[in-house]
Amino acid sequence: MSRSPQKRPDRQMSILQVFRAAARAGDARDAAPSERRADDDRIISVRRRQSRDGSDPVSMQSDLAIDIASLMNTIRLDALVDLSDAPLVQKSIINYGFRDMSSLTRSQETTARIAASIRESLVRHEPRLIAETLEVRVSERSAKTDQRIFFDITAEMRASPADLPMDFVAEVDLGAGKLRMTGGRPER
Repeated sequence: MSRSPQKRPDRQMSILQVFRAAARAGDARDAAPSERRADDDRIISVRRRQSRDGSDPVSMQSDLAIDIASLMNTIRLDALVDLSDAPLVQKSIINYGFRDMSSLTRSQETTARIAASIRESLVRHEPRLIAETLEVRVSERSAKTDQRIFFDITAEMRASPADLPMDFVAEVDLGAGKLRMTGGRPER
């Protein structure tokens, strides 16, 4: 007797989400009997079921925010090593991160270059964001400070069955040469 396949929610889950969920749960190698449920003729742990069925939108957005903050707080290799003779390395994951900002000063040209760099880093290293929807704009909050520039970032995150709108704020501190990302919540 053959069984018809059960309809599962159409969700996605990145491999990093699987690892984060396992770490939060204590990452036991063998689930306790109370954590097991029968599914068809097999026994599947609750954690395994979650990774198989996918993640909920809130977890996906939270994990994306963590990954984007990590990306933007990593200085690219080309800040230390001249990669002009290695164009494939320049565009690869080996050059992961954001530009070095320690020598930047505030000007309209600098602000435009930082916005373009934020967009470039996100497009290059974050495939969950849909490049065509990604916008980086200088925030009105930037006019209130001397050493900090704020950028409003909006994009859609690839998800199934529907893409998820996202918004972030990038705070660039030119005095310290640092960038801080906040947000990652659904756009309202």
